[in-house]
Amino acid sequence: MTGPHLYLLGGFDFAGVGAAVPTLSRKARAMVAYLALQSGHAQSREKLAGLLWGVNGDAQARMSLRQAVSAVRKAMHASGGRFLTDGEKLALHLGELDFDVARFEALTVSTVPEDLERALVIYRGDLLGLKEEPFEDWLRVQRERLRAMAVAVLDRLVAHYSAANDPAACVPRQHGCLPWSRCGKTSIAP
Repeated sequence: MTGPHLYLLGGFDFAGVGAAVPTLSRKARAMVAYLALQSGHAQSREKLAGLLWGVNGDAQARMSLRQAVSAVRKAMHASGGRFLTDGEKLALHLGELDFDVARFEALTVSTVPEDLERALVIYRGDLLGLKEEPFEDWLRVQRERLRAMAVAVLDRLVAHYSAANDPAACVPRQHGCLPWSRCGKTSIAP
């Protein structure tokens, strides 16, 4: 069984150990993603309410935010992360959670080809999968940033294996498609 984790690349997967993590609404998942990428940095309730529920009016946005905060607090308690509220500020501390974006970003700066290959396996697809304005504007920037990192890793691997005169090593051996594509293949036919 996988340990407590938060995966945002290629979709949303959030699970703890032992207790079941409550199911989160689309907007609560968006809030978790936003706070996870800002991990340790408090965000104002007003900013989050406007970002995720701004089209609903102030009173409805604040109520929706309170409901999402309650659901996320329960989910974090079940998973080992910490959701902190301090008056008008909210923060997410991932603690012992395995966070795929953090692992991906750490591996992309490596010069070791095996680390770069692991980074590409972690990059299962674009960040999250939500379309909410104005959240979509922020999400688009983050997706482009992470996608550019994945492309840079591919470029570095191609250069490495070309210099080693082993261009065939650039082709994933276990999959018939790129790690983040959704082709459904599990192996390459001989």
